[in-house]
Amino acid sequence: MYQSTTLSELEKEHQDALTQAQNKMMEDLNLAQQNGDNDLIHQASVHFQNVAKELAEQYTKRIEEINELNLKNVTENIQEVYDNSRADIDLNALVYDGDRDYVLEFQEDELIQKTLERIRENNPVFKSRRHLLKSSLRLTKMLAPVLHEIGEHCKEVLKLKADIEFFVYQNDKFNASCYPPDEDKLYIILTSGILERFTKDELAFVIGHEIGHVLFEHFNYPVKHILDEGANDLAPIHAMKLYAWNRNAEISADRAGLLCCKSFEAAARTFFKLSSGVTSDSLDFKLNEYINQFSDLEEVLNDDTHDPSDWYSSHPFSPLRIKALELFNKSKTYELFNPEINGEITEEAMELEIQRIMSLMEPEDLGNETEHSEKIQRFMFLGGYMISKADGVVDDSEIQALSSVVSPSVFAQCMLTIKGLTEQDIIDEIIALAKELDIVISVMQKLNILRDLSIISYADGSIDAAEVDVLYNLARQLYIKTEFIDRIISDAQGVD
Repeated sequence: MYQSTTLSELEKEHQDALTQAQNKMMEDLNLAQQNGDNDLIHQASVHFQNVAKELAEQYTKRIEEINELNLKNVTENIQEVYDNSRADIDLNALVYDGDRDYVLEFQEDELIQKTLERIRENNPVFKSRRHLLKSSLRLTKMLAPVLHEIGEHCKEVLKLKADIEFFVYQNDKFNASCYPPDEDKLYIILTSGILERFTKDELAFVIGHEIGHVLFEHFNYPVKHILDEGANDLAPIHAMKLYAWNRNAEISADRAGLLCCKSFEAAARTFFKLSSGVTSDSLDFKLNEYINQFSDLEEVLNDDTHDPSDWYSSHPFSPLRIKALELFNKSKTYELFNPEINGEITEEAMELEIQRIMSLMEPEDLGNETEHSEKIQRFMFLGGYMISKADGVVDDSEIQALSSVVSPSVFAQCMLTIKGLTEQDIIDEIIALAKELDIVISVMQKLNILRDLSIISYADGSIDAAEVDVLYNLARQLYIKTEFIDRIISDAQGVD
């Protein structure tokens, strides 16, 4: 009886068992040949065939048991966040974990929730259908029968309860979007460019993707609107988290798109057309060649000149999205929705790898406890304190911002000892800490330290030249080019 709990372990266990049976047969055959016993030769051969048959049956049985166990683990570990008010499909199983986890965090964030309340109170209800009828052409079934056929297919696959209305507007760019739905209608708008130049299965992916945004209620967190309304309350770290969620939300919507088109190659062609703009035969689309571009991008994103503007991007780079979708396409999670495929990757393995991929566009978390975390936190406090006093006045908002970038225990300890230090004492300690940290932390960690410290510089609503000079000096101590400071301040100001 096989005992393995994963398919890779089972494969090895099965091969070992076959090898053992073969070795036993060879021993018996050698002994029979030495004795000239033909009956024993026959018996050894028949015995091996019976053992091999039994092993094959046990191997197949254990594969089924492991698959059932994996599917059970997927469903048991699902956190119930999404209801089935819009569709009868299991959204809690389909959603990307990174999308769901940010939503749960935002639900507990008082500043974001208060900002959303103000948005609801101060803005009239947006009438999607009224706006679309005035600004675009509604595509009836008579005008666009193929599009409605795709819509009905997506509605059936995603077990959608509402009807879909399609709209088109004149634009050569390839774009599609969903508008806030009504109870009985979903609104999807397409450009004329994408409608004319995408194939039926590519449009199925696009439409399924837009429906996914509606089902996961991504419109509940309008990122730019939240940042505009909360400009005086939200910290730059909120902007980074909101944009990170926005990127993760695209991964969830892509999964709904794949469910509708049922072709990973069609989904990849869609990304190819969206990123290249080429739909003719002038380029020869090769799926593996396209997927392999992920490796090139991964190498670039891991270098020591990371661009902080990535942290404020609303969409993942296409190679990251296609790699994440490839993992989903091979997963046990996808098998829950499409029994025709045999998932190779467990839910946990898939989500962990996608999380790693998505982290290439996200700031590294400095909150994790490591052997160097206390020195990192001390460096950040002292650096932040020097920034806050650079303009001659330590503002309450700067102290509050300082408390947000270090742990409460480090903040309390440093506040008790800072008064006994002269400015030169602080500078000397910063230099000493920088020398120690330079050896033991990564370039990305250094960039994140400077990112968090930049929050202090505009916590009071303005950025003083003296504060920027301190940031420059801190960057130099960590051997990071000062251009990084210029970019991150510029990007953060642009978000506000």
